[in-house]
Amino acid sequence: MSSIGLVISIAVPILILLAIAVFISKQQQKKIGQKSRARAVKDFVAELAEALEFLVKVDNQTEIQELVLSRIKQLNERYIACLPKKLQIGASAVDLVELQQKVSAGGKKKRVLKSDREIRYAKKQFSKILKSFGPMIKNKTASEATILEFRRYLRISILEMEVDSFSAQGDVAAQRGDVTTASGYYKAARKILIDFNMQYPEKNQRIKALANKTASLFNGGNEEEGSLAKELSKENESDKDEHGFPTDPNHDTKQTF
Repeated sequence: MSSIGLVISIAVPILILLAIAVFISKQQQKKIGQKSRARAVKDFVAELAEALEFLVKVDNQTEIQELVLSRIKQLNERYIACLPKKLQIGASAVDLVELQQKVSAGGKKKRVLKSDREIRYAKKQFSKILKSFGPMIKNKTASEATILEFRRYLRISILEMEVDSFSAQGDVAAQRGDVTTASGYYKAARKILIDFNMQYPEKNQRIKALANKTASLFNGGNEEEGSLAKELSKENESDKDEHGFPTDPNHDTKQTF
């Protein structure tokens, strides 16, 4: 056998083995990539499902809940598509039947959260829901006008829950005679309203009511601003009007959730 033939007889099997090894490696990488994508989608679906379950507990707007549920179903289909074919049959990121039952049963409007921890948790869950709305405009699950309306409603809802919770904690502190703590909660609730960058009918009324609550702490329960209350309510009066709104129209008071 010539030297060339000998080289070929040795090289060809080696090249075949290398080709097989490369093919197997690519297949393994593909499977790993599929599992990684599927895991990421599954985690996102689980988080959104958690947010929906919370929404059902604190709100009664079925249309919004159904829309979020439809988004979860879309993502669940993507999760299944990311799985290897042999794992797709019967797969699901979450229990869709249970979620549907909870949504169909209807939610309850809850106004007051018990603690700052609950407020933070509520904001986190509402934020997940708000973020889920964007893709639904692109895939035409809902119109842009509908999404904007739902976003507005949810942002005002979480704001009202936070204000109500601070106001309630202030009421509890006032009942036990802790004027400093009560005043702090009322002022915090009032500031949240002032900093909120949306207008709605009850906003100014609530700001005034909280100012009166603060005043009543220092004048025997009468909701009229006494001299001490006036001093406590001076929050940058030079650049804010009597309701606490900036007098400069260019002043940025946006608050995000």
